[in-house]
Parts: sequence; C-alpha cells; structure tokens
Amino acid sequence: MRSDRKAVVKILALQRESHVAPGMSSLSVAARVTEVLDYLEACGRVEYASIAENDPCAERGVEWADILVLSKHNSSQALRLALFAKSKGVGVIYDIDDWIFSFPEYSGGKAKNDSGFSREIINIADWVTVANDVLLKKIGSVMPEIAPTLLPNGMWVEKYCSTPDISVDEATPPRIVFTNADFLKMQHGKEMLLCALQVFFIRHPDYILDFFGDPFPEMFSLPFMHFTNRIPYSDYMHSLVAGGYQFAITPLGGEEDSAAADFNACKNPFKYLNYGTAMVPGIYSNAVIYKNCIQPGETGLLIENEFDTWCEALEQMAGDQSLRTKIRATAYEDVRTNFHISKSAEALSEIIEQLI
Repeated sequence: MRSDRKAVVKILALQRESHVAPGMSSLSVAARVTEVLDYLEACGRVEYASIAENDPCAERGVEWADILVLSKHNSSQALRLALFAKSKGVGVIYDIDDWIFSFPEYSGGKAKNDSGFSREIINIADWVTVANDVLLKKIGSVMPEIAPTLLPNGMWVEKYCSTPDISVDEATPPRIVFTNADFLKMQHGKEMLLCALQVFFIRHPDYILDFFGDPFPEMFSLPFMHFTNRIPYSDYMHSLVAGGYQFAITPLGGEEDSAAADFNACKNPFKYLNYGTAMVPGIYSNAVIYKNCIQPGETGLLIENEFDTWCEALEQMAGDQSLRTKIRATAYEDVRTNFHISKSAEALSEIIEQLI
C-alpha cells in the first residue's frame, strides 16, 4: 500500500449497472457501499467519491484514491481498474452481498451468469467482504483460497427518520407498498401470491398497491398496482417515510422453492431494514433471511407461502391498526438498535486501517 498516509483516507466507490436490470444502477452499491461511506464522511473519517466503471475519468479517480471499493462487479472495465489500482498502490476491497456465482431460474441475471471477471477481481483484491454469515461460510466452496470478512448490513436510521412517530398519518385512500428488484423471487408460490393479492383488492377496492422496482411479467395481472421503476436509494427511502403506508408485503421463496433455496438464503433482509427504518409494518415470507431477524407478531408478520396464509395476513394487517402501530414502533427500535449503520462503519473502518 501507499506509504504517504493521509490524515483523511480517500476512497473511490465504483458504480456499475445492475446485474438483473440492464441500464439501471446497482442498488447493492448504494445500500452496501456508498451509504456507509456517506456516514463515515459525515463523521469526518473518510473522504470519498463515486464514479461509474465505464467513465473515461475512472482512472484519474483511482489515482486520487487510497482505496478502491467494488461491489459484485463483473466486467472487463472493473477488472482493468482493479489492476490499475494495484499498480498504483491503491488498496482494493471487493464486497459481496449475493451469491454471484450462479443465479436461480426466476432471476433476470441468469442469462448473464458468468462470474469470470468477478473471480479475477476477487483474486487480486486486498480484502473481500461479505454481507452475512451464510456467504461467509459458503464462499469457500467455490474459492477456498479466499478468507472473507463479515461487513454487516446497516441503516443510517436517523438520516431518514430522526423523529419517529408511531401515530403515522396513514394515507387516504389506504396504500400498501411492495418493493422488488429482478423478477418475482418465487417459483412454487408465485400464482398463489398473485391470486391472494387479487382477492384482497377485490374485497378492498379502495386500496392501492405502490410498487418500487424492476418490471416483471405478472405485473399486468395486477391492475391495482401503481408502478414506479427503481429510483436512487436515498429517494426510495424518503418515499417510504413520506408514503403513509399501512403496511408492506415482502414475498420470497422459502424451502418450497428447493432449486432456489440456497441462493435465497444468501440474500439479505434489506427490505425489513428499510421498512423498519421508515416505520412501515410488513408481511414477510417465512424464508431463512427473515426467520433470522424478524420476531413474529412483534417486528412483522412472518408467514408461509400459501394462499390462505397470505389472504389471512393481508386481512389481519389491514384490519388491525393496533397491530400496525405496535409493529411500527418495535421494528423501528429493532433496526435502530441492532442494525444501525455505525456497526457497518466500524467494520469497514477496521479494514481501512489495515489497508493504509
């Protein structure tokens, strides 16, 4: 590494296109990298810049930096910049928050399932970070020479909701929120979910479903859905806080989707962290990533992916304001206490200290 250590470390975050939504920016870079760097910069501990991997000025950005951070990058441009960083004595950190070595059938990323550039960048990186314990254990099965470090997920809670109010003014007409990148992350229960939503909105025609994310083929069967394509992470969080949502739905394939179970288990409960921060009570599929963080009936409803259970949960959440109020407060406090971005920042700071 460079010997001319600076008083404030300069970090370059490399932006990239989404793996599952061509032409759209990566949400992982925002949630996992730039949000933490924003926090560290606000604390006066780093100075950082962000630039796209295909920007003609990217090399100049690398020369400016002490450390280059990549997040699931898998391109010749990213590899070239990582090699250039190494030649200039710039530290390289590679972050992984998903199982990038294969994609399930439901994913739009399956068509581009070639992790060759990722593997090359990982091999030359000075440090590899992962988002959860499952990835920490599993990555050794494909790259046994790598010793990754856990960099926990976190939310800068007070940036979005500094004065929480459990008596949220719910919107009129009532609104539900649904967020999803990629295609619907269900196989066995997908038709069941769509039918449950159709039944609920027939019974409650005054309700509106706000969707944030990537288009999916089945969306045309949901005429009550208001579609918003993915927007910048910070804008999305402010929209959640300001939306007056009664509740959120978060479907994800569980054990019943055996072919995708391992992939889904490597994912992260960012939707719970987002909704908890924004004080939006949620209904979540009883999948591994939500089993590990949600207290059923306290910080959210955790349900099996079956038609009857989804119908019951939708009716329960819509009909019980006291339940919604309890979950708003409990989930917010859980995220603020156990998933605050300061923990992510400390973990990244320790890595930075060892690289400089």
